[in-house]
Amino acid sequence: MSLAARYADLGRRVFSDVPLDAIFDEEEDDGYDEDEEEGTPIATALSGVSDRAWTEFVRRMAVAPLSAVSPSNALGMFELSVRRLADLGIVGSLVRTTKDNRTIWCADFIAPMTSDKFLKSAKAQYQALARSMRDYADRIASGEVARDPRISLAGALAILHRGGPSGLKTWFGTDVFPAMKKTKQLYSTVAEIF
Repeated sequence: MSLAARYADLGRRVFSDVPLDAIFDEEEDDGYDEDEEEGTPIATALSGVSDRAWTEFVRRMAVAPLSAVSPSNALGMFELSVRRLADLGIVGSLVRTTKDNRTIWCADFIAPMTSDKFLKSAKAQYQALARSMRDYADRIASGEVARDPRISLAGALAILHRGGPSGLKTWFGTDVFPAMKKTKQLYSTVAEIF
């Protein structure tokens, strides 16, 4: 049974073109033991978070089709922002531009990655998400990014993913910001996981 099928009974939206098993379909060693039974959870990227909780978090963070590009230029199944990909060193030459009357970030992928490869690779997108979540979790643990104790770690990571540190800082005062609607939906989907 695939991971997507295994967790489908939770009633959450799972994009059929993005089975989490695809994250480990490429040849390089990624820590996944292919001899284990199908449906084995993904090895956690976060200290203190179980593999099953991490797998569920990743599954719920997948909110778009694999090759999606949002109106704000967020990329892939996790809607990774171009600005965050720049923070992680995955893209360079970051510039702000206007598209369809919106100001968006644009950048060039750093070779050997390309936008086409990234938008076709569940593994590349997962690796970027895991790296981003690990970085944010480390910054929370060090105190560099403050987390209100009313917000779970999973919830804080979802807010950071969509709104960055300023989104987390102002989380409890954001009812007046319609732009935070998707962030609030994602938060409510993952907050109880860990």
